Amino acid sequence: MSIMNNLNAAIGSCLFILLITVDFLRKSNTDRFQRKLLIIMLFSVFLSALFDFISSSLEGNPGEKLSKALLFTCSVYLISRFCLFYFSAVFIDYFSHGSVSRTKRLSNVITVFFILYCISMIINIKAGFYFYISRENVYRPGIYYTFHTLLSYFPILIILIDLGFITKHVKRSQVICIIIFVLLIAAGAAADMILGTTKLIWPCITAAILYIYLFIIRYDSKKDSLTGMENRNSFNEYIKNLYSHSNKKTHTFIMFDIVRFKEINKFLGHIKGDSALRDLSLILRSCIRNTDFSARLGGDEFIIVTIGISNVSKIIKRINDAIDKLNKKLIRPYQLYINFSSGVFSRDSGVYIQDFIDSMDTEINKNKELKNEEIISIITADYINMNNNKGGSNV
Repeated sequence: MSIMNNLNAAIGSCLFILLITVDFLRKSNTDRFQRKLLIIMLFSVFLSALFDFISSSLEGNPGEKLSKALLFTCSVYLISRFCLFYFSAVFIDYFSHGSVSRTKRLSNVITVFFILYCISMIINIKAGFYFYISRENVYRPGIYYTFHTLLSYFPILIILIDLGFITKHVKRSQVICIIIFVLLIAAGAAADMILGTTKLIWPCITAAILYIYLFIIRYDSKKDSLTGMENRNSFNEYIKNLYSHSNKKTHTFIMFDIVRFKEINKFLGHIKGDSALRDLSLILRSCIRNTDFSARLGGDEFIIVTIGISNVSKIIKRINDAIDKLNKKLIRPYQLYINFSSGVFSRDSGVYIQDFIDSMDTEINKNKELKNEEIISIITADYINMNNNKGGSNV
C-alpha cells in the first residue's frame, strides 16, 4: 500500500511538473533568464519525484543488483534535491533583485558547491558517511547524515537572510510570494528532519513551485511585452487599490508621451518606433524609486505614480537630463523629447479617479500641440542629409 501511495503521488507530481514545463515553454513573453532558472527547478523536482518512487520500490527487496540499484537511485534523489534547493535560492535572488549579472555571480558560486557535492556523493557510495544500504537493502543514515541534511537545507537560510534586506525595495506581492515559497520548503524540511526521512520534501517543493509559477503567469499578464513595464491592466488594478479602505495616502501622478512620435513610425518605421518606446521606458525606470509605480498605458503614453506629494520638477529634470545624454550620443536617427502633465490625487478629495486621469490626458494633449509647434522635427539632421544624398525623401 505504501508503494502504491508513493506511486500515485510520484506519477501525479511528475505529470504536473511536465504540464507546467510544457505550458511555460510556450510563453514567448517570459523573461528568458528567469525561464532558464525555473526550468532547472522543475527538472530537479521531476527527478526527485521519480527517483523517490524508484528507491521506495527497491527498498527491502533482496539481491546484490537491487542493492546497487537502490544505492544509485538514492544518490540521484539526493543530488537532484540538493540542486533543487540551491538553485531555488538562485531563482529567488533573481526574482527579488531582477539583476542578471548579480544572479549569474551567485549561480557560479552555487555551481561550484554543486560540483563538490556531487563528488562527495560519489565518494559516499563507497564510504557511506551520508547514507548506506544495509544488508536488508534498506536506506540507513550515515554518521554525517545530519550534516548532510543541514547542508542541503542551507539555501532556506540564504533566502531568509536575503528577504530581510529586500522588503523595502521589492513589491509587497513579491515579498509575500517569497515568504509562502520559503514556508512550504521549510515545512517539508522540518518534516524530513523530525521524522529522519528524505521522502517528504519534494511534495512541498512541488506546491511551492506551483504557487510561484502561478504568480509569474499573473505577473507576466500585467507586463507590457515591448517595454517590460507594467501595462494598462496593471495600471487599472493599481488605481482600484487607491480606493481600498486601508489606502488613505496621497499620490502624485505624472503622465508622459513622446513629442512627434508618429513621425518616427512614418519616416523611420515601426521598428525604430519600438526602439523609441523602449528607450523612454528604460529612462523612466532609471529615474524613479523601486517603490514608485510606472506603466505604459498604450501607444507612446506612459505614467509614473509616486506615494505622497513629490517634487515633480526634480523628477522631470532627472528624466530630461537622461534624455539629453541619450540624444547627445547620436546613436539613434531621432531625438527624444517628452510632453508631460501632472497632478496630486487623494481619495478624500472627492474627485473620481477616472475624472482625474481624464483631466491629465486633456492637459497633455494641450501641451502636445505647443510642443509640436516648438519642435519642428525629431528626425536627426544627419539622417535627413544621408537620405537626401541617396535621393531619399525629405522629412
